[in-house]
Amino acid sequence: MNDWVKEIPKAVLHDHLDGGLRVSTLIELAELQEYCQLPSTDQEELKEWIKPKPDKTLAINLEAWAHTIGVMQDENSIYRVTMEALEDLSDDGVVYAELRFAPLVHCQKGLTPIEVVDSVVNGIKDGMEKYNIVSGVILCGMRQEDNSQEVVDLCIEHKDVIGFDLAGPEIGFSVLNHKDACQKAYENNINVTLHADWEVPEGIQEVVLNSKAKRVGHGSQIINDIEIDNEKIKFKNDAAKYVYENKIALELCPTSNIQCGAYQSVGEHSFGTLYKNGFNVTINTDNRLMSDISMSEEVNNVVEAFNLNENDIRSITKNTIEAGFVNYDLRKKLME
Repeated sequence: MNDWVKEIPKAVLHDHLDGGLRVSTLIELAELQEYCQLPSTDQEELKEWIKPKPDKTLAINLEAWAHTIGVMQDENSIYRVTMEALEDLSDDGVVYAELRFAPLVHCQKGLTPIEVVDSVVNGIKDGMEKYNIVSGVILCGMRQEDNSQEVVDLCIEHKDVIGFDLAGPEIGFSVLNHKDACQKAYENNINVTLHADWEVPEGIQEVVLNSKAKRVGHGSQIINDIEIDNEKIKFKNDAAKYVYENKIALELCPTSNIQCGAYQSVGEHSFGTLYKNGFNVTINTDNRLMSDISMSEEVNNVVEAFNLNENDIRSITKNTIEAGFVNYDLRKKLME
């Protein structure tokens, strides 16, 4: 680890709340709640089991969420996980962090959707004050469900929510199925960022051209929509051109992509080519627990793979914060 990477201020846009629990907290909450479905209560064994495996599909890798979500079904647990997320990120040198989660899956034991969101928002407010970090929450609908408009309604109702996302399996679950929800979010001035990456080749085009998204979750496969000829970019479709010309932020998550089999190494990841050629790239953890990764480790991996320096990371961090959804006045202070 380069010492300066640990110390330099960092920003993350794509970090799933229920994918970032401490292993110790997952085990402790399971014990307190008499949740008996964990495959192991040994920290190292459980950590290894949770890690995505390249030979599995995304849908199978998502099974680990059943356990993290399973212990986040009451207000105290959700609040605790939120507070700990901000503490861990702050301790790692992160000054700006957007957390995201799917609120409706936390209503299995009687909480209302608004109570779930309140628990996270309260954790963020208290965590910001206690840990000197700027943060906000994005609410996720799930591609495989038909209730994305309900999630948008929550975004509209709860003024502390900063954006709307669609997560979950891409194969067989097009963004077009949620076009009305995205339109409703747009009409109500809700920021939109949608997952789109390696599972469906046309996924990024669907997101960019049909959702009015301001950012793309992941988005590394946009590399297949461009050609570099004599250091000039040729666009294969309107979506790639739109992303480039409008500086749509790509929420790249290299470690997560590698673990799910999209790339063999960080050096093979599209980050380097996209950054070198002027795309608005950001560096993200995706799921700190699932990937067993910190933001400093994520940044360091990119630094070493593509020979970046402090100025590169400061520039990327500034662009990341500029692309953020939290109140501009709070973000402006971090960019000064």
